Amino acid sequence: MSQDVLQDTVGQEHFCTITALYYCAAQGVILVYDVSSREVFEALPLWPEEIKNYVPPEVIKVVISNKLD
Repeated sequence: MSQDVLQDTVGQEHFCTITALYYCAAQGVILVYDVSSREVFEALPLWPEEIKNYVPPEVIKVVISNKLD
């Protein structure tokens, strides 16, 4: 399996078949969002549901905000 970073695929149906492959080997999940983008912040609640569907509950999940000055 590739060690590539999973990109934002939430809501993009054509990626549904590959997301399960990325999640199945996850040892942790890091969600990074752009604090300068309201659209990205408002989409953040979609991720926990996506993660819950594929990742076991014992996998550590972290949310990190990011900003470019």
